[in-house]
Amino acid sequence: MLTASTKTATGLPYKTTSAIMCQEVIKFAFAAIYWYNFDYKKQKNDGLQNFNIKEFLMYSVPGLTYALQNSIVYFAIAILGPPTFQVFSNLKIITTAVLFRFILPNRGLTIIQWLAVVLLFTAMVISKISVFSQSGEEAGAWASKQELIFGCGLLVVNSTLSAFSGVFNEWLIKKIDPEAPLQFKNMQLYFFGCVLNFFGNILQDAPGTDSGFFTGFSPVVWIIILNNAALGISVAYIMKYANNVVKCFTGAGQCPVPPSITSFFCYSINIPYLHMLN
Repeated sequence: MLTASTKTATGLPYKTTSAIMCQEVIKFAFAAIYWYNFDYKKQKNDGLQNFNIKEFLMYSVPGLTYALQNSIVYFAIAILGPPTFQVFSNLKIITTAVLFRFILPNRGLTIIQWLAVVLLFTAMVISKISVFSQSGEEAGAWASKQELIFGCGLLVVNSTLSAFSGVFNEWLIKKIDPEAPLQFKNMQLYFFGCVLNFFGNILQDAPGTDSGFFTGFSPVVWIIILNNAALGISVAYIMKYANNVVKCFTGAGQCPVPPSITSFFCYSINIPYLHMLN
């Protein structure tokens, strides 16, 4: 659906920072309502007792990297198209495992886990290279040779930012005041997401539009915003009760079903059942 929303003759029809800011506002509202009703009102450990500015400002680090990463995703898909994007986006599996080892050294991976990460990365790339090779003409229409190189460079940066922001946020959740409620910590992260994307929105002009905040927003864009907001909230729980490497492995489960559904509804392409099983 994100691909469908970016596939226009003039590029992105809306500001990416507007879409991302809407996501952050929705997530912040959810976290605030949940925290107020289930932590603050019930007089549990609401996180305010040990709150300090230094720890609060630390959330600006993943807030900034998440903002940059989310913007890069929009542009990378618009430049590369879905096949190439899917192949190179799997770089985050390796970068996450590496940064997980250095930022959380006490939770390093075993040799078997490293082999599993490499195996997962290899399997996903091989499966998606076959998709890319079957749609070479379409991929050529999506991007020129120069754009392909630039887009792949964006995805390398995106994978690194994704890994760093995820692992650093996990460190904040588990190591900094671990008794504080999860949604209280999420509120701090989402606050910086809102602020940073607000300033980014001021600086960004959508090509070929009047630069209004909601210019170019369509029902598809709003569905993407709601979906990404729900995804961000769910990822926080994965980091709280599991870790970033688990998040990468669960991401492997997205391969068969979502692309088939979106291909049918966005492009009217019927995917054979046997292809989904493969």
